Amino acid sequence: MKNFDLQVFSGGRSALIRKMIADYLEVDGKMELCGIGFTKLDESPGAQSDSTTYINESTSSSDIIGYETEFPYQFDAIPSQKALYALWKDGRNHHTGDDAKHVYVKVELFNPIGTPSKELAEFTARQFVVCNEVSDFTGEGGQKISASGTLKAVGDPVMGKFDTVSMTFTAGDFKGKYDVGDVEPVLPDNE
Repeated sequence: MKNFDLQVFSGGRSALIRKMIADYLEVDGKMELCGIGFTKLDESPGAQSDSTTYINESTSSSDIIGYETEFPYQFDAIPSQKALYALWKDGRNHHTGDDAKHVYVKVELFNPIGTPSKELAEFTARQFVVCNEVSDFTGEGGQKISASGTLKAVGDPVMGKFDTVSMTFTAGDFKGKYDVGDVEPVLPDNE
């Protein structure tokens, strides 16, 4: 179990810090934190749009018609870190198809559901099935070996919650502290 600093995210003008979003990869049926070793694990929603100009208009109208979500990553090769080693092995062993797919969960540690404790710490989360596209293994003489690649979403994400104590994801429509409709708007001082 990973003990997170359950400090209160104050909101207001506070910007999110990367450590407030935790990433987990399922390895051998167990959720493993993508933490130590990872130097980058971003998210690119990749919204796809379609534009149409109707005959009575001179300006086009656009719609979002889908997403091609990707999670570019980079890590230092630390074999004892189970999540990154699983990704490493995909490239090393030239895994394809289902062998290169993983369950991946993004947990919003800034958006608790209730009050986190040592017994129960639930946060809003999204679960993805991803295929792992390993791009490079690099390292010059005397330097660390690193790997880079992209986790590519397969289908739609599953919305839900993740308990960082029991390390379990539950699908459903859960509202966290900052979800729309549950938050008082923060207005500038002059309004």
